[in-house]
Amino acid sequence: MNYLEIAQEHKLNLIEVSILVQLEKRYPTAVSMEELTTDEKVYWQVMKHVSTLVKKDIVEKDEQKYRVKK
Repeated sequence: MNYLEIAQEHKLNLIEVSILVQLEKRYPTAVSMEELTTDEKVYWQVMKHVSTLVKKDIVEKDEQKYRVKK
């Protein structure tokens, strides 16, 4: 996956790119929000950015788990 191309094409920020990196490391396994972050201070920020990635059709949501689209 070429993160630079995806980031430029979809105007992603660094947090969104880092989420993609984490999701790709675990691909094809879908992961829950709790697996992405255990820090309660940033949980809602990560959730917001994951939702943005879903809306941009880069990440797919299956029930309460997320996986990078390939």
